[in-house]
Amino acid sequence: MEFLLVYIREAHPTDDPKMAQKGRTGEGKVGGPDGNIAQPKTYQEREKVAAACRASLDLEMPFVIDTIDNQVEPIYTGWPERIYIITTEGKIHYKGEKGPSGFKPKEAEASLKKLL
Repeated sequence: MEFLLVYIREAHPTDDPKMAQKGRTGEGKVGGPDGNIAQPKTYQEREKVAAACRASLDLEMPFVIDTIDNQVEPIYTGWPERIYIITTEGKIHYKGEKGPSGFKPKEAEASLKKLL
């Protein structure tokens, strides 16, 4: 069994006009020291932001990073966040609702127990 976190595009980047309307602005730099993050423009920038996220959350689970043109996210509809359980054969066994309000850890746990 393996657990992965799939890092996708930023949900609330500082360079999004909608965020500026809400007064959320910052340096506009990827991984700025004030915690504000601009949408990465290159895969290398996305790697940097993902690494900063992993460090700030102190996560030990493996990360994989979506392509800069977001090829994975629309397939799994992972935005803003979602829990999936996928079998070793590649079939979706459990698809949670959009998080964080849709996270149902007990459901995910029950799904894992069925697989085991």
